[in-house]
Amino acid sequence: MQGRCPNLPIISSPAEILANNENLLTPILLCIPTRALLRLKCVCKRWLSLISDPKFCDNHTFKNPYPNFSAFFNTTMQQFYRISIQNNENTFKSPSKHPEFIRGLPRSLKILRSCNGLLLCCTSHEITNLRNTPTYYVLNPTTNHFVALANSPYATNSTSLLGVALAFDPSTSIHYKVICVQCIAGSVVSFQIEIYSSETQNWTLRKSTFDRPFHIDFSHGVYFNGAINWISRTSRLLHYHLDHEEGHGLVSRPPDYNVFRKREYIYFGESRGHLHLIEIYRPCFTQFDVMEMGRDYSGWFVKYHVDLDTITAKFPEMVPQHNLDDPSEENWYYEFVVLFLVREENEEETAMFLYIPCKVISYNLLDRTCKTACELTLKGKRSLQIGWRDTYHCMETLACV
Repeated sequence: MQGRCPNLPIISSPAEILANNENLLTPILLCIPTRALLRLKCVCKRWLSLISDPKFCDNHTFKNPYPNFSAFFNTTMQQFYRISIQNNENTFKSPSKHPEFIRGLPRSLKILRSCNGLLLCCTSHEITNLRNTPTYYVLNPTTNHFVALANSPYATNSTSLLGVALAFDPSTSIHYKVICVQCIAGSVVSFQIEIYSSETQNWTLRKSTFDRPFHIDFSHGVYFNGAINWISRTSRLLHYHLDHEEGHGLVSRPPDYNVFRKREYIYFGESRGHLHLIEIYRPCFTQFDVMEMGRDYSGWFVKYHVDLDTITAKFPEMVPQHNLDDPSEENWYYEFVVLFLVREENEEETAMFLYIPCKVISYNLLDRTCKTACELTLKGKRSLQIGWRDTYHCMETLACV
């Protein structure tokens, strides 16, 4: 009589063991880029639960503090657009109005600031209505999560709002801060600082107040080096450190600043822990320097030199009809707007993004090559008109709000 076969143990494959062992799986998932992680949520309920867990999101954000730039947002005429940048692809998506993540938020949403993947927003009518205390929203356009901040108890009838800023650096903390600059009643030069912390979910009023330097633009605060930084019309930099009551000061103008020449700053922003400033001097619009601020606030230094004359043959739409009608060199100009500068982990991929009629192009700051990043035609209509002050770049992150 033939004997029965013994019950053999079921042997799982290495892939099955890995997929079902959270201790083995988590370190691997933490190394995967955000976009791929969002797709992996569909694998199974276990993976969905793991990737959606706030603790995992915090760990992933801290481990990947500076993900690659993927898109930018533009707010114009009370309309909200997301423009995707196609990396190494030959197809382009048209700007999309009212992105899906806005559902549940006011329709007339206005972006105020962006910082390392998070957006600070407010409803448009509240920005212009000084009688109302605006409601601020911090949202993550990658995960579609948002939060409405409690109103500051320090904003009263005796103060008026000068500007707001967003501070978020996942390389040092998973928490963000919102900074409000209020003008003190009866004074045009003194102001107070109110800070909201996502860690405490409360507003605090800084005890220190200080005089407002002349022509400082508080509507465009940029977070860099633990401080909010503002620029003046004369390129003076004011920085206010968020962790030190008295940590503020002015930085002198760039070394080549010439008060007698017609000049203007056309870009002021931060990328991967670097603060940049671009100025142009008339009549030479197409050749300029990209300056960087020292981390010790020792001053500006030239980081890159830009020459756009070399790319007009590839992008003739930069040359307006005026140049052809009046070929005299002193009257020439090119149609472009510097939108933002993106520093990459690989320095050779660092690029400046420019708006030209009907498209956005990227200009490599090292080899000075140029390519189309995205098209801006809206369903056969005219091109979307954008400027750098209304443009907010976005990086994909799992950061919790």
